[in-house]
Amino acid sequence: MEKDFQSFFTVNFPKVKNFARKLLKSDEDAEDIAQDVFCKLWQQPEMWQHPNDKLDGYVFVTTRNIILNMFKHQRIEQEYQASFAENAILCEIIEDDQALKDIYYKELLMILRLALTKMPERRRMIFEASRFQGLSNKDIAEKLGVSIRTVEHQIYLALIDLKKILLFLVFFSSLLSSIMILVVFKV
Repeated sequence: MEKDFQSFFTVNFPKVKNFARKLLKSDEDAEDIAQDVFCKLWQQPEMWQHPNDKLDGYVFVTTRNIILNMFKHQRIEQEYQASFAENAILCEIIEDDQALKDIYYKELLMILRLALTKMPERRRMIFEASRFQGLSNKDIAEKLGVSIRTVEHQIYLALIDLKKILLFLVFFSSLLSSIMILVVFKV
């Protein structure tokens, strides 16, 4: 049985390899494909023990199918690698975006704390109690011995102060960004 396969292999291997080389343009890949074809044929002794006219066609169709499967596998692998690269880039962008948001948040918090230090003490205390400690206006009024209306008014004034500062920063950062664009692009 092995002798029959050896003679079949000796006669047909060069033909299969040449056929594969024409399709692949690579000697190494053609050699691998031809070996795959003959491994597959080894598992089907009925095909090569009693050769007939259809055997050549079967061998070449099998060769072509193995090559097509190889191309399909390479395409899937390339798509996977491209998808993996895209996901890696997307994750990096998201991480960078989150880091940038963290920086903005910390800067904004620092600006808020600085703005609070510039407020009159009673206004600052009322605002911090309301916004940072979560106390109700009634609780703040009772704690400080003032009317609820005074608490509301002081919170209102604190918010106006903060809005002014934030508007100034937004304007200043936009102006600075515009100047940087003009400088960088020499407009």
